[in-house]
Amino acid sequence: MKKLAGFLFIMLLIYSIYHDIQHGTLPAAVSAVQVEETEPPAADKSYFEKKIQPGETVLSVMEKQFDGPVPVPITTIVNDFQELNNGLDPKEIQLGKSYKFPEY
Repeated sequence: MKKLAGFLFIMLLIYSIYHDIQHGTLPAAVSAVQVEETEPPAADKSYFEKKIQPGETVLSVMEKQFDGPVPVPITTIVNDFQELNNGLDPKEIQLGKSYKFPEY
């Protein structure tokens, strides 16, 4: 009985490997890779400069600029801020210095 079960298991394994190689297991739509265009470099982006006052953050400056919630995701704001300011982390801004903020 053990030999029969082992034989059936091996046959099932061989069939599943054969089926995977011949037909695949993923749908064709999932395996296709789509490439999206990226945004132009930071030099082409419009920006405004602002001197940082006490208590201001990158997000608070952007919210003041729009008089309310910002129309883009926060990660986009952070990435654009870093591009405009030579990779500066928004957490490292200093009082009294001017920084470039993206305009949307």
